[in-house]
Amino acid sequence: MDITITKTRDGDKLTLCLAGRLDKLTGSAFDAEFRAAAEGAKEAVLDFSKLDYLSSAGIRSLIMANNQMKKQGGTLTVKNPTADVMDVFEMTNLGRLLHIVKDGDTEETNAPEYYPLRPIQRWLVDTHLQKANSTMMNIGALMRLDPSVDMERMAEAVNDILSTYDIFRCRLLFHPETGEVCQRFDGEVARVYVETLSDEAFEKRKRDLMEPYTLIDRPLYRVHLMKTASGQYLYADFYHAIMDGVATALLFRRELDKRYVRGAGNAAARKAPSYAEYVLAESRIAPATLAEGHTYWQKMLEGFDEKKHLPPADVEGVGAWTKNELEMPLESVVPQDFFKGADFTENTFFMAATMLAMAKSAGAKESIMSWVHNGRMNSVEHRMLGLMLNQIPIRWDFEEGISVGAFLRGLEARIAEGMKYIKSLDVVYDEGLENNCATFILQKGLTSRRGGARLGGAEAEIVQMPENGRSAAENTLDIDCNAHADGTHSLVLNYDASRYSVEAMRRFARTVDEMIGALTDEKRQVAELLES
Repeated sequence: MDITITKTRDGDKLTLCLAGRLDKLTGSAFDAEFRAAAEGAKEAVLDFSKLDYLSSAGIRSLIMANNQMKKQGGTLTVKNPTADVMDVFEMTNLGRLLHIVKDGDTEETNAPEYYPLRPIQRWLVDTHLQKANSTMMNIGALMRLDPSVDMERMAEAVNDILSTYDIFRCRLLFHPETGEVCQRFDGEVARVYVETLSDEAFEKRKRDLMEPYTLIDRPLYRVHLMKTASGQYLYADFYHAIMDGVATALLFRRELDKRYVRGAGNAAARKAPSYAEYVLAESRIAPATLAEGHTYWQKMLEGFDEKKHLPPADVEGVGAWTKNELEMPLESVVPQDFFKGADFTENTFFMAATMLAMAKSAGAKESIMSWVHNGRMNSVEHRMLGLMLNQIPIRWDFEEGISVGAFLRGLEARIAEGMKYIKSLDVVYDEGLENNCATFILQKGLTSRRGGARLGGAEAEIVQMPENGRSAAENTLDIDCNAHADGTHSLVLNYDASRYSVEAMRRFARTVDEMIGALTDEKRQVAELLES
């Protein structure tokens, strides 16, 4: 029996309907037809609803077709296989390699068994594996709950949210074929119970929770509800490569409070956004779509030099990299209504002060650094639990004379320009372009170090946060600007103590403070700030 191939083309999408047999005798005809028809396509669909037989030679043809689509930046989907052909797919485990959608299935219900790590995830995991004893990836807090909170009801709310979001089923594994670290979303979610602990056991539990995560095929979160003589507590801690600060401090706690107040199972009327689906969709973006952004980021970071774009080192001969931290309150006062009606954001303002301080400290006329963005770009992603943040490079040349106001507006425009290429940031992580580049983040409200959150219909107090035992990169500088509820600000610097002294970091913090005060006068000249 021969094979019949019916071909249709709609723009970049090619559909081939196969009827008959795909075997050694017909495989060469299919190969030739597919090679010619799929040229330039971004999506190829093989409709197998009328294919009666698939041999090992036919499987080789499918693998060749899949490889062709990958090489040209496209995807291949096999749809509606007959029962006999589906048996072949299941016996050969071909579903791990090919995207197969059975009749009545959706793209989501036929997802692959192994998912790639997103670039930012891979960067964090690689860094962690290089620093096996690091607690830099522990994201969470120990919170003292109000005495009025019903702990059993809180346990119901915790278990409800853990079972709803697929991020808590995420496990990291080595791919059986490539050996690369990948992720699955089918891990067991253990039920959380209320524990009554002695003071001694409570202290031990707190120490245990500060331990680094064991990565491979283990849960990537730790949630405990505890009663002690001193009060009742929630400890919710997550591995950073699956959750970020916004997901933890805002979304998880907000959703937990909602489920407690309304009752488990009644808080979320809509289906919880799937992080697995997000990972899969992002991994299928065609390389050609990302190319322009790759060039943009490569140019942005071209010529980075730690001697020119970081404060000068003042410590020598210490040896191995050592993390240290400094927190300083900022004296400059920004008027409460300063940002009202402004054509630049609060984040841009404080980042501008940091970039100026970096240039002045280094004695340079330009600044290259990165800023942290929460990565949630639309309404669905705004509700998504998972690691969404990105470190976005930013560069400014101060050689050209410019006023403070023009600088702030220009920096805002440059940020908007970079956001267009946010999906192309994989090149930054893959090529290590921002190694040693300083990073900036503005922390506000529940994402800052102080304060608490509403849990169980009452205010809860943060009493302990995981110590950032080691920073994400050596020989660099992580800069947190914390905006507090009382209108004050502080600067937190995580730095390499084998490169910088405490006094050097205090000088840098004072320079940032000086720039914040100066930037409130939009008429001043930037050159004046760098020379003063």
